[in-house]
Amino acid sequence: MIESRRQRDMSVEADEHKRHTRFIQSRLPSDMYEWLRLRGFLSRRSMNSIVLEAVGEYRTAIESGQATLSKESLGREAVVKYNVRVDDDLYEWLRTTAFYARLSINVLFVAALLRYREKHSDASMPSSAAQ
Repeated sequence: MIESRRQRDMSVEADEHKRHTRFIQSRLPSDMYEWLRLRGFLSRRSMNSIVLEAVGEYRTAIESGQATLSKESLGREAVVKYNVRVDDDLYEWLRTTAFYARLSINVLFVAALLRYREKHSDASMPSSAAQ
């Protein structure tokens, strides 16, 4: 009885968490996607958590005036589709920022990851992944 109540409470919390998250499909350049996969593997972290950290740092930098929004496009590079799970607050920030800057959410993801990769490139990563 107690165990089933605990399981029920845990499933309610999990359902609550799922209701407040969304998936956003992004298109990452293939070299960035491979860097992200390698970074996640070597640091034993999920790719999604790295993307969320990158976007969080980018958001903080933009809001504090340390960075400006970048309008770089992907051009005709090969891309890989990748789903990012975000919470409602981050989704609203991405949507609103992209709307007022006349950018796509995908451009914000790519800019955040580029900034993150430059800031966090280190010697522990193989040279092909650090490029």
